[in-house]
Amino acid sequence: MKLLFATGNQYKYELMKQRLKDFKEIEVLMPKLINVSIHVEENGTTPNENAMIKAKAYHEATGMATIAEDSGLWIQKFNEEEQPGLFVKRVGGREDLSDEEILQYYINKLKQYGGESSARYKTGVAVVKENGEEFSRLIEEEPFILTTKINNNGELKGGILNCISFDPLSQKYFNELTEEDKVARYMPVDRETKGMIKEVFKI
Repeated sequence: MKLLFATGNQYKYELMKQRLKDFKEIEVLMPKLINVSIHVEENGTTPNENAMIKAKAYHEATGMATIAEDSGLWIQKFNEEEQPGLFVKRVGGREDLSDEEILQYYINKLKQYGGESSARYKTGVAVVKENGEEFSRLIEEEPFILTTKINNNGELKGGILNCISFDPLSQKYFNELTEEDKVARYMPVDRETKGMIKEVFKI
């Protein structure tokens, strides 16, 4: 069975292929591999809604079984109006800020709350089967610490907040995590996504 992963991000595609590698019945594809390119307006208010919007759009365009993801960030000490949620890079209504400006915004905001806060990402996963049946699940990832202390010793790739995101499980910043560390950190997403695939496709 071919399963389309609604993303244009090669890195995320490789992660999904790795996540579902034990399902020998499933071949995970991404849109560019089948020459599909569509614009999807992600105007949902939750990770689940955005994931479903993407899954439905690509299913309608291709007729294929489709899986999609979307994530948001919630910071424990921030009040409701300050929560980044789905818009981690949108600050004060602006989406044209540089990575440095975004980083400085979160550092300044964290200073108002003692310099650090527990935080977590929530990931919405949606699946639309070939026959149009829809399924979704919200997965809470492992909590971590957002801090004002910048770690410049790790890799620069990845999200700009990785250099101020500290993982209690490995005692490392996100930009220092090894592949083995990432397996442990993303275990809830891996486990829940695989469980969902099993239930949806009865395999």
